[in-house]
Amino acid sequence: MNTQDKLDKPIGTKESVKYQAGSFIVKATSVEEVKNKKGDLVGEKTILLIQHPDAQDLVALSSVAYLKNKAIKQSALWYNEDEEGNIVKNSALAETMKFYKVASIKQFTGKVINVELDDRGYLCIKAY
Repeated sequence: MNTQDKLDKPIGTKESVKYQAGSFIVKATSVEEVKNKKGDLVGEKTILLIQHPDAQDLVALSSVAYLKNKAIKQSALWYNEDEEGNIVKNSALAETMKFYKVASIKQFTGKVINVELDDRGYLCIKAY
């Protein structure tokens, strides 16, 4: 489709697909680089891939809602290491790992996790 065709498109009548919350099995895990619009490396995020019944492909989750200081907080699953080369102890990723009782990111594979909708209507991992 060329640019002119895109400029002539009207507003559609179909809503975008919104996936439902629930419990799902993690099919795969990864750590991926995140770059800004200029292409500069911002950091790395942990990705958990689940098979959602409403999706043909695996759905990637990279954020979590977790309990911190008696309040529910939402954060990306940023991958950061401490000076010993381990995952930072009190990070959102570490708190998620503790909640699901896994010792490494790879151990999420095959595990059932709870997923909820965040404030913007996107799926995120529930770890509280």
